Formats: sequence, structure tokens, C-alpha cells
Amino acid sequence: MGDLGPPKELVYENTYITSPEGYGKDQVFQSSKVRSVIKEVLQSMLAQLEYDPLKAAQTAKELSDQVKDRVKELGYARYKLLVQVTIGEKKGQGIRLASRCMWDTSTDNCASESFETEAIFCVAQVYGLYFE
Repeated sequence: MGDLGPPKELVYENTYITSPEGYGKDQVFQSSKVRSVIKEVLQSMLAQLEYDPLKAAQTAKELSDQVKDRVKELGYARYKLLVQVTIGEKKGQGIRLASRCMWDTSTDNCASESFETEAIFCVAQVYGLYFE
């Protein structure tokens, strides 16, 4: 048995497809579909939840993982997904969330959904950033 040496590095040819439309209309990040997914996940996981400050961080992580997995099922293969979840206790206060991003407005997009019960509030945001 002779040593064949290190494996050769794969070199891919450039496709010259610089927009998601080149891969088909279903490859464009559609915020309405993503909002529906976020809403389903928030309702299913938070409907009966009571706020626990010791478990809030873990709950937010589980929510973000669940949302990301479900959005991946929509088939946006050429998008990097960023999910941010904020969860807190309602005690009569107000809250405003804002975010700023620098992106390509022709290909990148975002979706946001909120959920409230008597005890908690939750805001989930998904950013879809197209990469070539």
C-alpha cells in the first residue's frame, strides 16, 4: 500500500449567479412565509409558559434554534440566517426594540413577529442575508 499523499482540494467553478432569482423564485427570502413560521413557533412554545428569570435565557435559545431550524426547512439554501429572540416578563412596562443592519436591499430581507400573554412578551427577528 503506497501513500497517495494529502487529498486534493476541491476547486469549484464560479456560477456567475449573483442573485437568488437565478436559483428560482422560491429561493428568494420571503418575509411573509418566515413571519408565519415565527408565529407558529412562538405560539406553540410560549402559550402556556410562565416567566421564570432563571430559565428565560435558555428559553430564548431554544426558541431561536427552533425558529432557525423551521426557516431552514423553507429551503433558503443561499441565505445565512440570523435569529434574535427577546423574552421578558410583563409588569405594565413598555418596550421598544430597534435594529440596524447594513445589507444589500435587493437580496437581503428580514422578518419579525411578537407574542404576548398575561405574563410574558417575546419578540423574534430573523435576518436573511444572501451570499454568493
